[in-house]
Order: sequence, then C-alpha cells, then structure tokens
Amino acid sequence: MLLLRFHVLVASAVLLLSASCRVQQPEMIDVGDHKLAIVRSGKGGPTVVFESGGGSNSGIGSGQKVRAQVSKFTSTLAYARSGRIPSTSSSVPRTLTSVVQDLHRLLGRAGIQPPYVLVGGSLGGLYVRAFAMMHPKEIAGLVLVDGTHERQWLEWDRLQGLSPGKNVAAAIDAFKAKKDDAGIQEMEGLAEIWATGKLGISGELPDVPMIVITSMRPDRPPAFLKNWRGLHDELFSATTHGMHVVTSKNGHNIMGEEPALVVDAIRWVVEAARLNQSGKKIP
Repeated sequence: MLLLRFHVLVASAVLLLSASCRVQQPEMIDVGDHKLAIVRSGKGGPTVVFESGGGSNSGIGSGQKVRAQVSKFTSTLAYARSGRIPSTSSSVPRTLTSVVQDLHRLLGRAGIQPPYVLVGGSLGGLYVRAFAMMHPKEIAGLVLVDGTHERQWLEWDRLQGLSPGKNVAAAIDAFKAKKDDAGIQEMEGLAEIWATGKLGISGELPDVPMIVITSMRPDRPPAFLKNWRGLHDELFSATTHGMHVVTSKNGHNIMGEEPALVVDAIRWVVEAARLNQSGKKIP
C-alpha cells in the first residue's frame, strides 16, 4: 500500500494545477503542422513567458492568478503546448528539443521580442531550462517554480529501492487512466531523459538573474525532501545573482496556492533584468 500511495504522489508531481478561472479569448499561432494558443497581457519589457506543468488542468489557464498580477508591471505571454486545449496536436514526438523549437517559433511568429524572462512550473521548469541553454542570448532571467529535475525519477526509484523506471511507468499509467493523451506523449517523449538522468543537449544555463522556488512541505518522507532540496540546490548553482526560496506552506502547486510568492520572485527577476539591460549593477 505504501508503494501505491507514493505512486499517486509522484504521478501528481508532474501536474501543476491551477484554480479554475475565466481565461481571455486566446490567439491561435501557426507554428508548422499545428497551431498553438496564446494569451498575452500587460505592457513593457522584458516579456515574461510562462511555461506550464503537465497534466490535463495545466496549459493556457495555468497560473492565471500569478499572470494577472505580473501583467501590472510588465508584458506576459502564456500558451498551451501541442495537444493541450485549445492548441492543436503536432505529428512530431514531444521531445525536449521539439517543445523548445515550438516555443521559439511561437515567440517569433507572435512578434514577441527577446530577451525573455521564462517562468517554468513543474515540468515547465525542464522546458524553460532547455530553452535557455539552446538560446542563451535571448534570456533575461529565469524563475523555476518547484521545477522538474532530469534525475528526479531515478532518484525516487533509488530511494524506494525500486528498479529504474518504475515511478515513470506509474506516472504514465496515471495519465492513461485520465485519458490525458498530451500528458502521455510528453512523458514518453522525455523517456531518454528519465532513463539517463541527462538533458541530452549541449551548453549551459546562461548566468542571468534566477530564482528557484522549492516546496518543502512535510508531506513526503524526510529522505525525499532532502533529495528534492538537493536537486534544486544544483539548479540554483547555475547563477551568480539570484535566490533559492524554500516554502513549507504549500505543496507542488505553488502557483495556485501561494501566488504572491511567485509574483514577488518574478518581479525581482524582471527588475534585475532591467538593471542588467541598463548597464547598472544588480543589488
């Protein structure tokens, strides 16, 4: 029973759920063999681009409470990845690079000028890091909200004494039970990453203003919390000007449960990016 309960937990770890709320009418942008839905608001730069987590409740509506506040001090853009309603599906497998290529093409065709501040929640954290590594000159800052780490599934298998791949398989089964085809495609498209614990792309994260936010709510065994903190410490080490913010108030859905924390993090990164662009020293 312990194993089953944990499988439910780790399956939900790829989801970044948001409270249901009214979302403005999206624009549809042609990016090749499919169209991606976007919503944008606010004025000024740099534009904050939101990359949501996985799961049927993520996508264009994810993080709406956060975006409503961020749009008061800069431009924002959120989108639904391929297969996430109302975006249409791509015939190309949902690998890390194909998702990044989709977003890069989308931003160009939507007329959104770099540099960007990328905000990635949960699985979205993996995608924005890959984007930043592939297009480092287009990045003004990063905010990772309880972001996925490429080694997390291997680490969770190890901590449970399971053979590698058991927890990934459980997560995919959870998506199948929900009939979430997009979730299945994304998890399967990242299969090599889950198996090796490596992103499989060259380059490093640009040294830009970055905040890593980590949930340490004691709803998991201490060994898992320590491991999760360690993986996020590793991500944070990529910047020389940023913060690692730890919260025990909420679980994985920090965007929905503690939006003010995320808004403050984005504001700090945006202001630091503006100082960078003006040639002033970041405090």
